[in-house]
Amino acid sequence: MADVPAQTADVADSGVDRTRIEQAAASSGHPVLLGFNKLPMGRQVATIAGVALVVALAIAMMLWSHEPTMKPLITRLQDHNAQEIIEVLQRENILFEIDPATQILMVPAADLHDARLKLASASLIDDKTVGLEVLDKDSTLGTSQFIEDARYRRGLEGELARTISSVKSVRNARVHLALPKQSVFVRDQRRPRASVFLELYPGRDLSRDQVEAIVNLVASSVSEMDRADVSVVDQYGNLLSKTEDKSDEILAAKQLEYTQKVEENVIQAVNNILKPVLGTENYKAEVSADIDFTRMEQAQELFNPDLVALRSEQLIDEANGGDKAGGIPGALSNQPPADAGAPEDARNAAAGGAGNGVRRSEATRNYEVDRTINIKQHQTGRLQRLTVAVVVNDRAVTNADGVVEYQPWTDNDLLRLETLVKDAVGFNAARGDSVNVINSPFMGKVDEGLGDPDFWTQPWFWEIMKQILAGLFILILIFGVIRPTVKSLAQKGEEQDAVLLGELEDAEAGLDDDKVSIAGMDEFLLPGASETYERQLDALKSLIAEDPARVAQVMIRWVNEENA
Repeated sequence: MADVPAQTADVADSGVDRTRIEQAAASSGHPVLLGFNKLPMGRQVATIAGVALVVALAIAMMLWSHEPTMKPLITRLQDHNAQEIIEVLQRENILFEIDPATQILMVPAADLHDARLKLASASLIDDKTVGLEVLDKDSTLGTSQFIEDARYRRGLEGELARTISSVKSVRNARVHLALPKQSVFVRDQRRPRASVFLELYPGRDLSRDQVEAIVNLVASSVSEMDRADVSVVDQYGNLLSKTEDKSDEILAAKQLEYTQKVEENVIQAVNNILKPVLGTENYKAEVSADIDFTRMEQAQELFNPDLVALRSEQLIDEANGGDKAGGIPGALSNQPPADAGAPEDARNAAAGGAGNGVRRSEATRNYEVDRTINIKQHQTGRLQRLTVAVVVNDRAVTNADGVVEYQPWTDNDLLRLETLVKDAVGFNAARGDSVNVINSPFMGKVDEGLGDPDFWTQPWFWEIMKQILAGLFILILIFGVIRPTVKSLAQKGEEQDAVLLGELEDAEAGLDDDKVSIAGMDEFLLPGASETYERQLDALKSLIAEDPARVAQVMIRWVNEENA
C-alpha cells in the first residue's frame, strides 16, 4: 500500500507545462458560453427571452415587409355564403383575410379584380336583400290577398333598403313599412308610416342633409306618406330624424350656402380673366359678398287729379201738365159738344194751364280718376356689396445673361389688372363695391405647372419603404441588441478563462511540494512520501470512498503489472 502515493505522484510528475494549461482552458468552452454560464439563473432566463423576442421581431418585420397590401372584397360577409366564397378563393389560390370585428373579407390588391370576377361568375357576391323580384314568384291558386300584400310590402322595403345602403356612410339599412288598409270612409283614413334602421361604418356619421335626404326618399316612395311619419334610427339607438321645427336653422344654412356659391362664382370669374395673363400660381383672389336676404313686399296706389274720365252717366227727365180727363169713359161721343165761349182772360188761362204741369230733370255722372297701383316684392338674396382683393406676385423677367429675375409690377400694369377684375365681377360703384389689386412677392417657389405627382404618392414607393424599414429594424436589432449582448458575454467568458489559467498556474507551482491540485473542483491533496503511514492510509480511504471504481482499476493495473 505504500506504493500508492508513488503511483499517484507519477501523474503529477508527468509534467504540466504552459501549453497543457492553455489547452485545458481553451477546451473548457467558447467565451460567450462561459460568460452565459457565469450569469445567475434569472439573468440567463432573461437573456434567452430577450434573444427570442429579438428573433421574433425580426421575423415579424420580414413577414410584414413581404406582406401584400390588402383591399376589401366583401364588406358584410355575414350577408353572403361565407363557406362557398372561401372555397372559391382557396381553389383559385387567392390569399384572403377576414376581420372578425367588422366581418370584412380582404384580398391582395393585385388579386382584387380577379377575385371579384371569380365570385361573380359563381353568383356569390349578389345582394341577398329581397326586393320587388319577390313578386316574380308564381302565385299558387290558393294565395290570398293578404299574402300578396305582404309580398309587395316586403319587396318595397327591400328596394328602399338597397337604395339607402348606397349612401357612403351607411353600412347596412333596414326599412319597416306600416301600410294601413285603404277605407272608403274619410273618417277611417290612416296615413302610412315608416321606420328606417341604419348601421353606420365605425367612425362615420350622417350629416343633417343626408338624414333629410333619406327621410324624403322614403316619404316620396310611399303614396300618401308624410315626412313627419318617417323615423330614422342608427345602431346606437339615436333618433336621427327629429321632428322639431328647424326652419330657422335650415334657412340660415341655405343662406350661407347661397353666399358661398356667389363668392365662388365671382372668384371663378376672376380666375378666368387673370389665369391666362398671370399664370396659375402667380396670384391669389378672395371675395366677400354682402347678401341681403330680407323679404319685402311694397304696395303703392297713386292718383292723378289732372286726368279725369267720365265712367258712367244717368239722365232722368219727367214732365206732368194739363186737365185730367173726366166723366164717363166713352160718353163724349154720345153727347153734343158744349157751346164755345171766349175766355175772360187769356193770360190767366195760359198761366193756369202752365201751373197745372210738373217737370223734373235728374242727371247722375260718375267720373274715374287716374289711379296707379304698384306692388313690389323684393327678391331675397340681393347683392348689396361686393369686395374683391387680389394679390399679384412679382413678374419673372429674363435678363441679358439668361437668368430669371423677379421684378415688381408697375402702377399702370396694376391699374390695367384692376380694370380687368372690375369688368369681370360686374363692379358697381353706386352699390359700394370695392376692388383692390396689389403687388407683393410670394414667399414660396412659383410652380410652372401641376407636373407629375410626387413619387411618395405612388403605390410602389410604400412597398419599397416597407422592405427598407424592415431591413433597418433588423440591423438595429443586430447591432444595437444582439451584438452588445454577445460582446458582454464574451468578456465575461474571457475573464473566467483568465481565472482558470491562474488556478492552473497555482496548481503547477504546488507540484513542487509533491501535491496534486485539481482546479475547478473541491481541493483534494494526496500526501507525499514523507507523510506518516496514518496520513497515507486516511488519504487512501478517502480516495476509495470518493471513487471506488477508479481505485479498483488501479488495483487491477497493479496486479497485471506484477504478473507480467
